[in-house]
Amino acid sequence: MRGIYMKKTRKAHLWIGLICSIFILIESVTGLLMNEPWLIGQTQMEGNRGNFQPGQFNRGAMQQGTTTNSGQTQGTAQDQSQAQAPNGANSNGQAGQPGQSGQNAAANQFPGRPGAGGEGGSTSITGIIRGLHEGKIGTTNVKWLVDLVAIALIFLTGTGIYLSIKVLKADKKRRRRNAEGQVA
Repeated sequence: MRGIYMKKTRKAHLWIGLICSIFILIESVTGLLMNEPWLIGQTQMEGNRGNFQPGQFNRGAMQQGTTTNSGQTQGTAQDQSQAQAPNGANSNGQAGQPGQSGQNAAANQFPGRPGAGGEGGSTSITGIIRGLHEGKIGTTNVKWLVDLVAIALIFLTGTGIYLSIKVLKADKKRRRRNAEGQVA
């Protein structure tokens, strides 16, 4: 009984590992390319920040007062379309300061969100996560460590995929030999 359990566990581990390895390999390669754009012939955009842009991880909440190419200032579509209801409530019935949309009112209530003192600060969870993805721990630049980890993951997943394929081929060969032996 235990042998059957172990055999099924090994098989599940092999297939789950193979499938996950493919996704981890893709994430590692694309993360390395985002962090080191010179690898694909692009120039780095902002000092040591790679291609990560402010607000990139919070696409749903655009900052109010974005400037267009023609020099005009425009708010978000939600800010422009929401009408202010009496008593400082917006059209969604949310309370807020007069002249403030529900999105911006909510943003000012939660620290670490745009509108509440910038892009989330380095002390909020999202600020720490963003810093790690940019290669920073606090004020320390560890971009080289993030690159090294990406290279290690590429190596580990690549060799894992190679070994998984070898195991699958050996299993297929063994099953074919067993089938031929039973037939003869």
